[in-house]
Amino acid sequence: MDFRLLSAVAFPLLMIIGGIAAWRATMNQADQDSKPAAWRDDSLDEWRKERDARAEAARASRPAELSATKTGQEEQQETTKKHQRIGG
Repeated sequence: MDFRLLSAVAFPLLMIIGGIAAWRATMNQADQDSKPAAWRDDSLDEWRKERDARAEAARASRPAELSATKTGQEEQQETTKKHQRIGG
């Protein structure tokens, strides 16, 4: 008689309680995921801006002659020779 009462009443109640607990846990997790991060590391932002400004100044100060030089691809095309195979 005890097992019948347990399987008829206690197991369904435990399953309902477990389902509600799992549902609430997923709702809490969804709320935490939707919130943005409270802290952001921006300690290097100024350094990055200075570095980018220095690099841009260095690019601007390069002489225009360097842009007139040949690139590696152009040099490679000049040195490429065609070979013709004769025969079978």
